[in-house]
Amino acid sequence: MSTLREQFQKDGYVIVDVLSESEISDFRTIMDNMLSESKRSSDSETHSAALQHLGDEISDFGNENRQYYFHLLTKPGTQPIHHAFYHQSVLNIVEKLIGPRLIVNNASILASNPGVSYKLGWHRDVIQIPEDEIEDRLFSADRFHNSVQINLPLVQEDSLEIVPGSHNRPNSEAENQVFAGTKHYTREDAKMPGAMKVSLKAGRAVFYNNNLIHRGYCVDSKVPRRTLHMGYHSATKPPTWHFYLLNGDLLTPEYLVTLSPRMRQMMEEYLECRRQYPRMEDTWKEGYGVEA
Repeated sequence: MSTLREQFQKDGYVIVDVLSESEISDFRTIMDNMLSESKRSSDSETHSAALQHLGDEISDFGNENRQYYFHLLTKPGTQPIHHAFYHQSVLNIVEKLIGPRLIVNNASILASNPGVSYKLGWHRDVIQIPEDEIEDRLFSADRFHNSVQINLPLVQEDSLEIVPGSHNRPNSEAENQVFAGTKHYTREDAKMPGAMKVSLKAGRAVFYNNNLIHRGYCVDSKVPRRTLHMGYHSATKPPTWHFYLLNGDLLTPEYLVTLSPRMRQMMEEYLECRRQYPRMEDTWKEGYGVEA
């Protein structure tokens, strides 16, 4: 039987049970208390999620009939749920996939109310890279991609769709036809060959390579979306462009003292990594991170 790491390297993702029933309930209570669930919009539009990586304000939840993406580690008042991002079961799995000395680079919530539709075009997570600088060598089995992304839902979730095995190879001719000349997002209703839906029960997480072709797609959801979304890399190797998602300027000394000792340590390790690797634009250059 193959190990988790072997499965991850081959398919670009693994699915693992992470939370107990009591933990699901506890995290769901914390998350719901952070959101204004009573605020429901009369908006009936289907909204694109293409710019969700920029982050939303928690106070805006429910103003529009869409999915919200909340960055948590730089937001005062979100401390009650921060322990989700150093949950030992999560960290143990990530270490098995990419190595030790983990640095958190994304700690977010994906949330929407029932009845919401949202569509994100097919993509690899390369939006930070100018399209004319995205080269096929970035998607190679010979190139170690030092990042893991995680969706951990607290409610049954069926919105993530992926193309297994696409993380370590360039686009096929058929996939290039779907991308239609772009290297960022396809049109929202594009049909991707070889795609599969990732169905997750509450407490079961998908760990996936950011280079995997994937999208979020949900039409008229019957349940709310309440998903913990995380990202990590190993400090044993240089980080990828995903590492720069957090706004380090907001991690001021005054803010850091409001965090738990464990989260403060994690943020100090993050800032030290930023000092060591200050330039995101280096991370997709040829030779970057290659061991001599």
